[in-house]
Amino acid sequence: MYKTKDIVLTGFALFAMLFGAGNLIFPPTVGYIVGDNWKLAAFGFCITGIGFPLMGIIASGFAGTDLDHFSDKVSPIFSRVFNTALILAIGPFLAIPRTGATAFEVMMTPYVGTENSMAKYIFLIIYFGIVLLFSLRESAVIDRIGKILTPILLVVLTIIIFKGISDPIGEVVIRETSNNFRFGFYNGYQTMDTLAAIIFASIILKTITGKHKDLGRKEQFTFLLKASIIAVCGLTIVYGGLLYIGATSTSILENKGTTQLLNDIVAKLLGKSGNMLLGICVAGACLTTAIGLTATVGDYFSSVFNTKYEKIVVVNVILSLIFASFGVDLIVKVAAPILTFIYPIAIVLIVLNFFKKYLNSRGIFIGCVVGAGVIGAIETLQMLKVCPMSLYNLYLSLPFQDYGLAWIVPSIICGIIFRVVEGIRK
Repeated sequence: MYKTKDIVLTGFALFAMLFGAGNLIFPPTVGYIVGDNWKLAAFGFCITGIGFPLMGIIASGFAGTDLDHFSDKVSPIFSRVFNTALILAIGPFLAIPRTGATAFEVMMTPYVGTENSMAKYIFLIIYFGIVLLFSLRESAVIDRIGKILTPILLVVLTIIIFKGISDPIGEVVIRETSNNFRFGFYNGYQTMDTLAAIIFASIILKTITGKHKDLGRKEQFTFLLKASIIAVCGLTIVYGGLLYIGATSTSILENKGTTQLLNDIVAKLLGKSGNMLLGICVAGACLTTAIGLTATVGDYFSSVFNTKYEKIVVVNVILSLIFASFGVDLIVKVAAPILTFIYPIAIVLIVLNFFKKYLNSRGIFIGCVVGAGVIGAIETLQMLKVCPMSLYNLYLSLPFQDYGLAWIVPSIICGIIFRVVEGIRK
């Protein structure tokens, strides 16, 4: 039997797993853009930044112990392609480079500026050199650094949010923005926590239930649910607080970039010493995240390509270093259309895996994924401004598209059609 203390500690552990240093750079920018509409945007952001990742963890537990089990009902080939896309997204193409770029911009730009390319390359070479070193050789040192810096980062965040709410740096500006929920919803994609949750689900589940192996399946689920509520409350406070602070900065600060805005807000609230402390904590947290993700990429592709782990790690680090040099804002810009396509498919698979035990039809899985994929493709084309107007007008007529949920009805319809076709063929 578990105690309340166990639930609380596990809830905070889950909070730390889902909240990475990179996540704190997006809410202030969203709040800055939407102004007085920050509550609606916060609601949308929390659904994709908190709700879906937690659902992904639980759904992956229902799906099976292996990553391939998550989408194998569609087809083994699709499962391999989808998993590869997930690993590349949280690996060398998006997430790992973003950790390096975020670490530099939060820690160094207040002192060396944004135009000092020499300082940036020296920092990134050292940063990814450390990533390579600790990814090739197992060591508890980096884990200990993360365990020390993460609590300090949370304390600093608490101070920032408390001061930003009790003594705002400016007034919330009225903004004539539309689709604010949808704007927050799509920006929540940038946390990439839903994709990471699918990949790390088995590790997370083992971590949070490891000390309670005597619990039955139902008790473990109840334990996870209670701990998740604590994590959700904590993440909602942090995201909501940062969004509000971003909204109060509109009348005071100029938005010179995602990380620059965060630096300017912290400087206003806590001064240069606050920037220094935040920079150290963010850099340390980014480093531990990058090492964990690099090891994950190495493990996965070494088994897929039947090659040495060390070779994959070296290639991954080199690619990450190259992409990190482009800066956070460009990485975010490139990530947006990719995540817009992947996320609807991932969310549909999360929902389907909740009922995997009862859905014996492979056609339902295929149809729902096809429906979500088509809508994701249309949204991606529109984001790239190459979508035919007739196709986009059809998309605009879909239910729930104002909320970023246009894929719901097409997924259901395609799931039914493919199920009927499957039945006829049988």
